[in-house]
Amino acid sequence: MIKDLSSFYSKNALAMKRSEIRELLKFTRKPEIISFAGGLPAPATFPVKELEEIAVQVLREKGAMALQYGTTEGEAPLREAIAGWMTHEKATIKPDNILVTAGSQQGLDLVAKVFVDPGDILIVELPSYIGGLQAFTSYRAKMVGIPMDDQGMRMDKLEKVLAKLAQRGKKPKFIYTVPDFQNPSGVTMSLERRKQLLALAYRYGVPILEDSPYRDLRFTGEPVPAIYSLDDQDQVIVLGTFSKIFCPGLRLAWIMAPAEWLDKMIVAKQGMDLCCPTYNQLIAAEYLRRGLLPRQIEAIRELYGRKRTLMLKALKQHMPKGVRWTKPEGGLFLWVRLPKTMNASELFPKAIEEKVAYVKGSAFHCDGKGLNTMRLNFSYASDEQIAEGIQRLAAMVKKNLC
Repeated sequence: MIKDLSSFYSKNALAMKRSEIRELLKFTRKPEIISFAGGLPAPATFPVKELEEIAVQVLREKGAMALQYGTTEGEAPLREAIAGWMTHEKATIKPDNILVTAGSQQGLDLVAKVFVDPGDILIVELPSYIGGLQAFTSYRAKMVGIPMDDQGMRMDKLEKVLAKLAQRGKKPKFIYTVPDFQNPSGVTMSLERRKQLLALAYRYGVPILEDSPYRDLRFTGEPVPAIYSLDDQDQVIVLGTFSKIFCPGLRLAWIMAPAEWLDKMIVAKQGMDLCCPTYNQLIAAEYLRRGLLPRQIEAIRELYGRKRTLMLKALKQHMPKGVRWTKPEGGLFLWVRLPKTMNASELFPKAIEEKVAYVKGSAFHCDGKGLNTMRLNFSYASDEQIAEGIQRLAAMVKKNLC
């Protein structure tokens, strides 16, 4: 028997890291723990009755097709429905610009697989979505983080980084951003910043990867145009998903990209899984055809907006002075910043003793910083759990203030 299996692993495999959030979820599934750690949608939002009817209809009317292999790029009815959904932002989106994926995580992996060689430079936000960081790390990318403020990624910092890289003859493979209700911070990039981002991307010839899972979940404030809707040079790739606006169990998402780039991603996907489940795609396509998605989104907005307000009120009531947090206008998350002397990673076991959980902020930093930050999710916990959980979390913070 081979004793040292690690000697057989590829360098890419050795670079892979476990998702800190997924590992936390194993620990926080204990019923006595109130968890703000995951990014789970509220099960009460799942359209079970409608899906039961549609699932039966698809089997009866299209059973032979639904239970068969499908096309790699995705079933035509779903791609057409997605393209139609996106045309309210940009009229030129066509089904040929859409690739259906098994969740946005597969989209992140496909983009990284197609674009990234070991050592390639990527621009990411500080903090940034941990799933993106995980995917990019697996392909041994070198990530450069750009700080954020309450208007999103700081363009002055980005411009300096791009200029310095250009002086060295280096060009990032892409700029990765979650511009709407960002995961983890909850911050939305302003319109002016979006225009500046595009201008810099054009000037330096760098694609933008716009990850947009929460865009439709706005509770307050005025919508800001999607980055891709402002793009007139076909330089933006978009990741969209049904996981947050429909249900995650179907594992359906999509990539929108210029046809030439998309073709290479289709080839890459063929080496992964050949195709997404045909049955799931036809169910989703029929759901969209019936016009049920806007009503579903409205119900989610109402529920999550109320939960967000409850969490903000609880934080204001219980957290001690010196603790700050974002006030997102939508999405699933808010960001807590503790005094600089506190370490959210070291405090996590103490939070578990108080039977409450969060995700440490350093996990969202490509440079390992953000030690005094944490991400809280408000979509999954009940109203009562939000009130009680924030009270427990605040009590733990108070006990450990230096």
